[in-house]
Amino acid sequence: MTTLRWSIARAAVAGVATVLFLVVACSGPRSGASVTGDVSGCAAVLPLARTIVHDQGSVTLIRRINQADATTLARTLGVTPTATPAAHTRPRGAHPPARTRVPKTCLIVYHGSYPPGTISGASPPAVAGHYTLMVLHVRHPSVDRVLVTDTLPASLKHHRFIPFD
Repeated sequence: MTTLRWSIARAAVAGVATVLFLVVACSGPRSGASVTGDVSGCAAVLPLARTIVHDQGSVTLIRRINQADATTLARTLGVTPTATPAAHTRPRGAHPPARTRVPKTCLIVYHGSYPPGTISGASPPAVAGHYTLMVLHVRHPSVDRVLVTDTLPASLKHHRFIPFD
């Protein structure tokens, strides 16, 4: 009888040890590319994007984007981007204060039917289209620019649902 109890105790300890090992292994930091990196990094702006399109259409693309790419995208769609503030000069090697750094931005693309004037803040405002492209600031969710177009630019066509850079 004591041998049976000892075997059960060993099996229980081994089971607990295995569970603890798996919990520690699965919760540790990870390196390398993440399948959900851009999605989770842009998650804070998804409610704002959904509000902009009035819950119409479906998300077809989510990715991080920098200001230079956003400006190029706007020019590709025939929109003259608004002037950006001039860069502040700073001593060599000095880091700019956090408030002057450009915030992280994400490109969210919705596919649907967007008649002229339905997407407020769109540039140009009277354009109809099947795609709404939104460049949104992530840290304090806000709109950088909204573009409506009937076709996606070639630079975005090879990307489909939730691509990663």
